[in-house]
Amino acid sequence: MKYGVCLEMVFTDRPFLDRIQLVAEAGYRFAEMWFGDLAPAKRAANARTSKQAVKVRAAAAKAGVTMTNAVIGSPDGGIGGGLTDAVRRAEWLKRTDATLAYCREANIGAAIVCTGNLAKGLSRTQMRLNVLDGLKATAERAEKAGITLLLEALNDKVDHPGYFLTSSDEGAALCREVNSPRLKLLFDCYHMQIMEGDLTGHLRKNLDVIGHIHSAGHPGRHELWLGETNYPFLVRQLEIMGCQGVFALEYTPTLPPSESLRKTLAYLTKNTNSFKISNIWKGGGS
Repeated sequence: MKYGVCLEMVFTDRPFLDRIQLVAEAGYRFAEMWFGDLAPAKRAANARTSKQAVKVRAAAAKAGVTMTNAVIGSPDGGIGGGLTDAVRRAEWLKRTDATLAYCREANIGAAIVCTGNLAKGLSRTQMRLNVLDGLKATAERAEKAGITLLLEALNDKVDHPGYFLTSSDEGAALCREVNSPRLKLLFDCYHMQIMEGDLTGHLRKNLDVIGHIHSAGHPGRHELWLGETNYPFLVRQLEIMGCQGVFALEYTPTLPPSESLRKTLAYLTKNTNSFKISNIWKGGGS
C-alpha cells in the first residue's frame, strides 16, 4: 500500500512548502494539498498559472515526494460555486480551469471535486441532474488537461451539514454514469464510517471506480488508532482487493506531527502474523 499525507492537517506551524520535506522525513512518499493557490478566494479565480505551483513542484522533487492532488472548490460551494446549482456553473468551470492549470504547473496528477451543498428551492432530483451535467463538463476539461478528478462524498452529520453527496454508492454511480477515464471516486473512510459503515463492503463494491482513499479516526478526526475503525485490517483487505490508489491521512494530530505520522505508519504496517488475514468478506449467509 502507498501512504500519503494531507499537508494542511500537519505541521501547521511551519511554512507550507517546508511541510513537504517534513512529511518525507516522517517516512511518506506521497502528499496532497487542498487549494493550489493557498489563497483560494482570489488568485486561482484570476490566474491560470502560479509561481507557487512552480515552488510546490520543486519542493516535492527535492523531497522525493509525489503530490497526488489539490482541490477545485470548497465542500459547501462557497469557493468555486459547486455543482448542485447550475446558475453558478460558469463560476465552477472558471475555477476548474484555474485549478487544472495549477495542477499541471505543480505536477499534481488529480483534483478533488466537491458537489457543494443542497441548493435552495431545488429538488434532490434536479440537483443530481445538475451535478451530473457539471461532472460531464468538468471531466471533458480534465481529459484535455490530463488530470484525474476525484469526486468526494462527505458526512453531513458532523463536519459538513447540508452537503449534497453523502453516499459512496451514489458517488460511484455518478462516476459510472459520466463514464470518463478521468473521473474517479475519492473514498473517505472517516466520512463514510459516519454515513454508511461497512467500509470493506462499500470499498469492494466500488473498487472499479475508486481512485484515492482518505482516512482519520472517528470520532474526533484524530490519529487512526483513536477511533472505532480497525485500519490495519482495512488496509490488508484493500491490498487483497488489489487496490492501487494512495491511502492518505487527513487527520488532526494529538501528538507532535512527526511522532504522530511515524506512529501511524507503524500502526498501519504492523505485524499481522498473530492472526490470519484472509479475504473473509465473501457475501452471502443469512
